[in-house]
Amino acid sequence: MERLDLQLRVFVTVVEENSFTRAAEKLHISQPAISQHVQTLEQRLGVRLIDRGRRRLQVNPAGKIVYEHAREILALYRRMERLIADMQEVPAGQVHVGASLTYGEYVLPHVIARFRKAYPAVQPSVSIANTQTIAHGVATRDLDIGIVEGQDVVEDEVVLTPFAEDEMLVVASPSSPWCVEGPDRALLERATWFIREPGSGTREMTDRLFAQLGIQPRDLVEYTSSQVIKESVAAGLGLACLSRWVVARELTWGMLRALPIPCAPVKRTFSIVTPKSAFETKAAKLLYSFLMEHGSPENPSLTGA
Repeated sequence: MERLDLQLRVFVTVVEENSFTRAAEKLHISQPAISQHVQTLEQRLGVRLIDRGRRRLQVNPAGKIVYEHAREILALYRRMERLIADMQEVPAGQVHVGASLTYGEYVLPHVIARFRKAYPAVQPSVSIANTQTIAHGVATRDLDIGIVEGQDVVEDEVVLTPFAEDEMLVVASPSSPWCVEGPDRALLERATWFIREPGSGTREMTDRLFAQLGIQPRDLVEYTSSQVIKESVAAGLGLACLSRWVVARELTWGMLRALPIPCAPVKRTFSIVTPKSAFETKAAKLLYSFLMEHGSPENPSLTGA
């Protein structure tokens, strides 16, 4: 008899990818094998789960029920495997981490690389999302640990522990007039500003900067990518307020320059999100301790100093 856990994993992947082809690519299984697993699951349950049309597949009501329960079963199966692994002396298995965009893209990869060197049997799995999504994932145990901006979350079943501080910088092209003349409030207000979309933590910090400066710039260009913003500023098209972590390389290479601004620095705190109840695995405990000790980008091992 074929393994039920494999059939459930295939079915969940097909539903989430909304495609047999993409599910086959993700699981590294042939498409005919994917179809066979789904058909075998349908035969086992005695009900059709997916209505196969010419152009797209449609998950029917029975399929939606199976999908929701299959996700829970697979999560329990993964948890069982990790708890069994924890009975051994050597920490092993997966640890699921969620992180907000800035930390997740610019700092966490370096932290994970060092963590893997210290604990090669532990396999971190990283998801990037907004603060509330990450907090919810930790509360529901879809994630073992989260890393978010600030401490404002709506979940009651989690604990937030501050562990790193980030400073926002106003950056410009070194050849721009803002670097030559020096920025005053009037000049900053007339400038073109490249900003992130509403809901972004960087956008929130940019709005806070404007409030502290007492300015209301009218020429605002909105992007959903910090990388595009950096490129636009480096080309001399305007200014941006970005995390020191995000622009560290560009500052070192001389592509951007941080401007002195006539107000107090804008800073934000990053926090580790953990469940209120005890950790379930040694791997999660180890990663938490590692983040507390080595997770700040001010750590020389991350900055190369």
